Amino acid sequence: MWSSNRKELFYRTDDGRIMVASYTVTGDSFVADTPRVWSDKRLANTGLTLNLDLAPDGKRFAVLMPADNPESRETRGHVTLMLNFFDELRRLAPVK
Repeated sequence: MWSSNRKELFYRTDDGRIMVASYTVTGDSFVADTPRVWSDKRLANTGLTLNLDLAPDGKRFAVLMPADNPESRETRGHVTLMLNFFDELRRLAPVK
């Protein structure tokens, strides 16, 4: 993914690390520097599914990390998505 405010290109390696390469563009030429490790932390293995997103400032990532506990696979992979949160909140706790 491309940093929106820096001249950097980020990518995830097969072993789950985030790499970064600075680059320059001169005319029609794109020149990337040697990639370097951005973080030694390993991301969760999600196969081909994207498990990271770069913050708009280009300095931080939101990532999916592997579970560090021995819970079952079903528990580790559980996500709760709540739609219409404020409607439900008003239903449960109406303003009087």
